[in-house]
Amino acid sequence: MGDFCRRLWVLQVNLWLMAVAAGSECVGMWQHPRYIAAKKNTSVHFICYTRQPQAMQWYKALGNGKEFQVLDLSSDRFSVNNTDDRISFTISRISHEDNGIYVCDSKNLTVEKRQPYSCGTELRVMSRSNIQQIQNRNTLKDTIIIIQTILLVIFISVPMLLFLEKGDRKQRPEEDHTYEGLEVEQIATYEDITPFRDMKAKWTVGEHPGEE
Repeated sequence: MGDFCRRLWVLQVNLWLMAVAAGSECVGMWQHPRYIAAKKNTSVHFICYTRQPQAMQWYKALGNGKEFQVLDLSSDRFSVNNTDDRISFTISRISHEDNGIYVCDSKNLTVEKRQPYSCGTELRVMSRSNIQQIQNRNTLKDTIIIIQTILLVIFISVPMLLFLEKGDRKQRPEEDHTYEGLEVEQIATYEDITPFRDMKAKWTVGEHPGEE
């Protein structure tokens, strides 16, 4: 038990260190969600929580994923909305060209001479066929899980039932099978047994059998 608790504590510490390390790369901001998978021609929303939304803007990763470019917001499909603690970004009628990683970061990256922090949101536009494939895959997984559960119940129940039945047989007393298979007419009565057949009554009418 002590070894298990120690391993659990080490795992929690490692997760906490990973969270701190990831958070240190995104100082002063938090973007939500981290991943979006949506159908084509639908709308998606990105939200970036920050203390200075007016000083932030949106970037999109290039093909190599290491460099980013400022989004051209002139398209009527793009819209940005700022509040006191967040900057939101909406893409309408998404297409496969919109696939990529979107990051909100400072407008002064050129002055700061750095790339945006790797705390963005990945967008994946999916067609109907892809969605159907995912649904079929999930259905297949559910079917396999159900079959495995049924087989597991069978493999556990059958040995237990056999074991219980074997125990009942040991506890059950042996039955007397002397007259088994004989019909009523074949079973001897007192009249058919020789010592009782020729015996005459020793008493007369009115006498008690126990009196001499």
